[in-house]
Amino acid sequence: MSEIFMIDENICRQVLSLKLTPDAVVEELQKKGIQPAYIGEYQNAIKRIRYAKRRSTGFACMAAGAFLGFLSCVLTITHSMPHMFDFIFYGLTTAAVCIVVLGLYYVFE
Repeated sequence: MSEIFMIDENICRQVLSLKLTPDAVVEELQKKGIQPAYIGEYQNAIKRIRYAKRRSTGFACMAAGAFLGFLSCVLTITHSMPHMFDFIFYGLTTAAVCIVVLGLYYVFE
């Protein structure tokens, strides 16, 4: 009968929080008592967690940038603050686009 193997997410999160290099990750997993046959699977799980965190950060940046862009659009169209028109039209819109592009970088890299 084959042995059932489950990856411990707590170990993966602990190793991920240390921000180690790939070689140091292997050493840290060995220190925690992980069998050498399962280290590759733990490395894949750590990568998956890291990419999920980056993806959620990217979506948060895109949402913040989209909201800022919408706000900039509404304030520009309504012309509610004429003395700040240039700041809203050029500054806020540029900041919104930059934040959205940063979010896209996090999601697609």
